[in-house]
Amino acid sequence: MATVEVGVWVTVLLFAYERGGASAAGLATGLSLLPAAILAPLLGSVGDRFPRGTALAGAYFVTALIVAALAFLLYSDASLAAIVVCAGAVTVTISVARPIHYASLPQLSSTPQALVWANSATAFAGGIGAFAGPTLAGLAAATFGSWALAVAAAVAMLISTALCVRLHLPVSAEESEGPLREAFAGIRHVGSDVSVLALLALSGAVYIVTGALEILGVDYVAEVLGGDEAAQGFFVGGVGLGSLAGALLGASLAFRRRLAPPLVWGLVIGSLPLIAVSGVHALIPAFALVAVFGLGERFAGLASETLMQRATDDAVLARVFAVWEAVMLLGYAIGTIGVPYLIGWFGPAGAYVPLGLGLAILALAAWPLLRALDDRALFRTDVLALFRGISFLKPMRPAALDRLSNTADWEEWEPGGVVIEQGTEGDSYYIVESGSLQLSVDGSLRGTLKPGAGFGEVGLLLDMPRSATVTVMEPTRLLVVDRDDFLAAVTRSPDGHRIAMRVAAAHVGHPAGGNRGGTRPAV
Repeated sequence: MATVEVGVWVTVLLFAYERGGASAAGLATGLSLLPAAILAPLLGSVGDRFPRGTALAGAYFVTALIVAALAFLLYSDASLAAIVVCAGAVTVTISVARPIHYASLPQLSSTPQALVWANSATAFAGGIGAFAGPTLAGLAAATFGSWALAVAAAVAMLISTALCVRLHLPVSAEESEGPLREAFAGIRHVGSDVSVLALLALSGAVYIVTGALEILGVDYVAEVLGGDEAAQGFFVGGVGLGSLAGALLGASLAFRRRLAPPLVWGLVIGSLPLIAVSGVHALIPAFALVAVFGLGERFAGLASETLMQRATDDAVLARVFAVWEAVMLLGYAIGTIGVPYLIGWFGPAGAYVPLGLGLAILALAAWPLLRALDDRALFRTDVLALFRGISFLKPMRPAALDRLSNTADWEEWEPGGVVIEQGTEGDSYYIVESGSLQLSVDGSLRGTLKPGAGFGEVGLLLDMPRSATVTVMEPTRLLVVDRDDFLAAVTRSPDGHRIAMRVAAAHVGHPAGGNRGGTRPAV
């Protein structure tokens, strides 16, 4: 779906650019985003009002029909206004389908391990789509015409519909206050907190620049480099490729006490290469420079997300992020509509300078308010220090690891206490902070757990009974994470598939009935 979404977006962008240059492209793509920014939060409850399998298949089918209509309009060389209206409808239906998709994954996954793989595949596809979508759109437009990518996208959505039509998923039983009331509650909270407002405003500025870069990239390749649609699509995908590296680098944020410095410097360092693009007249070096921006933008985005989670009351966090989503769409729209004016004033190469310089200045100006968020953010250094020592937790996103640390509790155990009993259902994950415990299988001693050791992940991730008994040998302090909190954090990690692979390999390689090389059995 990510490739379809971005591919259709760039297809419309290239069509509009060919019709009327950067001004037409900016206005067309910007206007196509506005309906989704307004309607998506209100339509988001569709997945909770109907069986999710039906809702997902319906959303995909409607998307396929609208994309097919868009292909026909592109093929018949219809008016730009008709193209924009159709593209806006595509954006709305995809923005409705996406939350239904995420809400359906837990119902589709028969085990927690399956949910890990499902979330990981979705995250991976989203990252690839940010690069593949523009690249394929450019190649299709250069080879066949703007309509070709839309035809392929419509077929892909019909296949998705066929795959989902037989899903039998129940209606969500969750109740809400209503979309309008929840949306206004989030807006009120953001408006009453200057520091949160500053973070949201800075994020909005990032989205404006990101949206502007897509229109600007198309014009830059055409006017400065003399490239065709294939080169334009490839160049626009540079930001997406860089963002993949930024996501990997962002894992280092998990154990930082203060996030304002990496947030600000990530944007500053990422923005400065944009200034250098103005002096470059070759495709590959320019591509590398915008990829660096993508890296810095994604790295700073992870810091922003984590900082918002640390500093915002969990009771209103979802609504605050709903406001963030609206700001993202509006930012993209403003960037695409406004960038033609920059091109008119500075030229397609020179327009990179105010974008890069302006974002760097805004990031530095917001630093004092972001530091205030850092000061009040909940950050449990003792808990994260223990998580740092668990190898399979290290790849998790900083925001997920933070949330996991905030849900953990301490338990004190006396000698003789049974923490886990073989054959029972797992309800928690444990890390030893002090003391020692012994593991036994069918009454036979199989190992000892010392400070820094974690146990209990296998039963949770593989949805299986406990394969060993864990007994306290001396006064022990344990960090305990509830099953639901543990699974929620781990399965939302982009590297969740790696976690599942490691856990599954350890379980298969060291079953409860054996102890190879002194390694403890999986619990």
